[in-house]
Amino acid sequence: MSEINGGSGRFPSWLRTGQSFRCCCRGILEDRVCLSQFRILRFKYMSTVSPAGGPLARAPTCRPRRHLVFLKTHKCGSSTIQNILFRYAFHNNLSVALPYSGVYLDNTLEGQSLKVKELRDSPFAPPSGRYHFLIHHTRLNVRAIQQLTYDDSIWITIVREPSAVFESMFHYYRLHKFYGATFDHLLWKLEGGFSTRFKLNNRYMGRLGRNQMTWDMGLDDQDLRQEAVLKEALKLLDHTFHLVMLAERMDESLVLLKHLLCWSDEDVLVMSRNVRKDRYRSYLSEQSVATLEHFNSMDVKFYSFFRDRFDKQVEAFGRSRMEEEVLSLREYRDKMWRDCGMKEAQPKKQGPGSEKEQQYVVQYQVQSNGSMRHRHFCKDLVRTGVEFTQILRWKQYSRYHRAINNPWNISWSPKFNKKPRRSPKKISLISKKNIQKERHSQRHVR
Repeated sequence: MSEINGGSGRFPSWLRTGQSFRCCCRGILEDRVCLSQFRILRFKYMSTVSPAGGPLARAPTCRPRRHLVFLKTHKCGSSTIQNILFRYAFHNNLSVALPYSGVYLDNTLEGQSLKVKELRDSPFAPPSGRYHFLIHHTRLNVRAIQQLTYDDSIWITIVREPSAVFESMFHYYRLHKFYGATFDHLLWKLEGGFSTRFKLNNRYMGRLGRNQMTWDMGLDDQDLRQEAVLKEALKLLDHTFHLVMLAERMDESLVLLKHLLCWSDEDVLVMSRNVRKDRYRSYLSEQSVATLEHFNSMDVKFYSFFRDRFDKQVEAFGRSRMEEEVLSLREYRDKMWRDCGMKEAQPKKQGPGSEKEQQYVVQYQVQSNGSMRHRHFCKDLVRTGVEFTQILRWKQYSRYHRAINNPWNISWSPKFNKKPRRSPKKISLISKKNIQKERHSQRHVR
């Protein structure tokens, strides 16, 4: 047995090289103790190996956190973070708060905040009514979210430079129809003060518009004019969120996220999601940036507050340590890019029902020849949020509610929306012969 244990705390060489049981046990196949010891060691070794073939860099002194709230802000790189959380939830069988349809957990057009009762009675809800992850779009409502999540949940979100948020939102959601002006024309109006207040203070679809980040964090437009309300809101947000990431410093944010959640490099590995193609971007001058910052002045105050807080967290983490971990994370990302054979997908021919993501956003394709687990890992890296949401709907529905007589209508699935095709009526051979005889007899009569 000493040969099997390898004589040290490390895994023996025959496990790392993938040698067989016969080799390690020197042909003693009838020794059941040897066989069981081999299986235990092999399982322990495989559990420490990532799909890329390297060791998992998980700190042994902490336990991975599995209760999390992610406030998904608009156009702040939140889809990139959401891909990380989707993958972790899917592979660890964690429940995610899922909308019955679409990607929003609330309905601002009807004045509804987070739908607590519907999410608890949802066909995708666990029996406890509390979810491990809440990571879809919703306005911040702390009390409502606390009713759906666990008390020890980690709260995180992400912010971005306000002028970049508005520029990205304007083009992605095609707000030129809503504002009645192109982006450059809107800037000209803002600089000259010709714009109407009615249009500027309204929100597209009841949720998109001016000072978007502060609105996502639960503040109403009338609250933004009161400095006392803003200061109190910043204190509450500072107390609520454990980590507020910066989109401009994504790699540093991922390092802090990894250590906060006690996850591995593989868990936080991600490729940028929802990145617009260059031809759909507007490059801003200094004057344009200043104009948009004046237009989104409340977002500027929030962003500067959380940027200072982020700098303090990086200082506490250690600058040199941060540089080393960021370099390691980038090298690992480049390695997985090569191993997965990733490249930008060629644009498809756009039809009348083509999706916005295919038209405006960079898509990736994977060409991997590795193991089955490695191929699935690579495909999950480029999977969209809509696809993950649909996969989790089926998984959680079958896990929690498939075994009972559920009264819910699952018409959200495209499988149930398809109308059954009617097969053409087949004429039997006998009827065909009768028709031919009748035609033949009619010819003779004529």
